[in-house]
Amino acid sequence: MRTFLLSSPIHAALAALCLGTMASQLPSAVSAQKSILQEVEATPGRALMPPRIDRVGVRATLLRWGMSAGDVERIMGGPAQAESFVSADGKLRVLKFPAEPIATAVTITDDSLSGVALDIAGIDDPTLPNFSRAAWLGMSRSVVLQMLGAPVEDRLQDGYGMTAEQMIFERPGDPDVSIFLIDGRVATKKVGRSFLADILSFALPLAPDHGDDEIDDVADRPKQQGVQVGMKASELQALFGSPKLHVDYKFKGRPAEYAIYETNPGKSFGRFTFVNGILTEFADGGKTPLSQILDGR
Repeated sequence: MRTFLLSSPIHAALAALCLGTMASQLPSAVSAQKSILQEVEATPGRALMPPRIDRVGVRATLLRWGMSAGDVERIMGGPAQAESFVSADGKLRVLKFPAEPIATAVTITDDSLSGVALDIAGIDDPTLPNFSRAAWLGMSRSVVLQMLGAPVEDRLQDGYGMTAEQMIFERPGDPDVSIFLIDGRVATKKVGRSFLADILSFALPLAPDHGDDEIDDVADRPKQQGVQVGMKASELQALFGSPKLHVDYKFKGRPAEYAIYETNPGKSFGRFTFVNGILTEFADGGKTPLSQILDGR
């Protein structure tokens, strides 16, 4: 098993493609913190609320990896937005449900559920203007400045062992956008200039209710069908053993992990994201051989 240890979040898609080199490319949290303190001053009168993790019920915890598209529709209803793609892995549809207590994206490959992602950072807001989409979750402060230029206003607030920064950007014809960073990494973004006093808090899904399991022969079903957002990391390890690769980081001061598990020995694997030990995202690994992923190719 290969293990990487990082001090701050990374973008999961880049992790899957660039695992061989990213550890040397990411600046340390200490360097990012020094950079912040050199360039901006603390904003008085904007006290941060204490960090808090809420547990909320979301329908996505009823979704199981591999269930049919019809079952997904029965549970989730019609999506607010749907996108279709054709790739080497088959026909993909991404269904988005922004009105859920935690905004949810569901991926269907051909006719089967192949991924669920909960937007616990609130970063996939459809009202955000296009220029702000260049800043993604976990991006370093220096790269944000390279991509978007200098903000028109920059606010900094320390509290609870973390540093929250609000960068405000404006473009002609577009609404203003605030990009929030925790310890030098993008934590979320929103339309407008208002300060998020609860920026250090977030919500995680409640655990799946196995009492309503509709599959009688639980022991005979494929292991993938035991995967649901809201489950614990220990439950996933009970299904698939130890991860083949994992990257540890922090999300708003809480432990987080991006991991790759071999879900069918020699045949398939999956990508998983945990925050505070709770599964918030999973995705089928596709047809790329696991050896190539582990080698960073």
